[in-house]
Amino acid sequence: MTYTGLAGKQINLGGPCVAYVNRIPCGPQAAAKAAGLIGKGAVAVFPTDTVYGLGCDPYSDMAVRRIYRIKGRELSKPLPVLASSRREVERIASMGTAAKELADKFWPGPLTMVLDLRDPALESSMGLNGRIAVRIPSGRCIGMLLERCSLLVGTSANPSGVAPPTDPDSVSVDCDIMLDGGTTSGGLESTIVDICGEKVSVMRLGAVSEEELRL
Repeated sequence: MTYTGLAGKQINLGGPCVAYVNRIPCGPQAAAKAAGLIGKGAVAVFPTDTVYGLGCDPYSDMAVRRIYRIKGRELSKPLPVLASSRREVERIASMGTAAKELADKFWPGPLTMVLDLRDPALESSMGLNGRIAVRIPSGRCIGMLLERCSLLVGTSANPSGVAPPTDPDSVSVDCDIMLDGGTTSGGLESTIVDICGEKVSVMRLGAVSEEELRL
């Protein structure tokens, strides 16, 4: 496996800031309610192991477009996906040796991998171009939600260019339901790596450091 360090990142400013309308404490019944709404095209806010996330059914192109509008995010910047298991990841993306080694070390956890896409339906609904950013998060609340949804769009719950929230009172983006899990244990967003064959390149540093990535 070869390794390339961080080259830099761009930040886009702007985006809406609208209060959520249905905030409920996270628990099995709340997760089931949120999953039911997500299955009908709703957009949800939920705590992850890093920051609060904004998500929807990745197969709903209307819900995906709504998240772009909520965040003020450029359509040229693909949204990441959260998965419930390695099985789900390998159903939608190709995992080579390097990806599997990193997954063994960091999943569930704050490492997002950009992999070759295998699912043409996601390519259409999410506007992807043969690649997908995916991770398996840890955390009780997001775990309960993913048990019921399997896959979720999972981007930070903030307008583009604004710091991601770690507590529910700081969330101010539009959504249909918010799962309140208190302050998240993380604080930093996930680290993102691009994996092409056995070459691993850092796209964004976050909760996983460059030193930790070296296997």
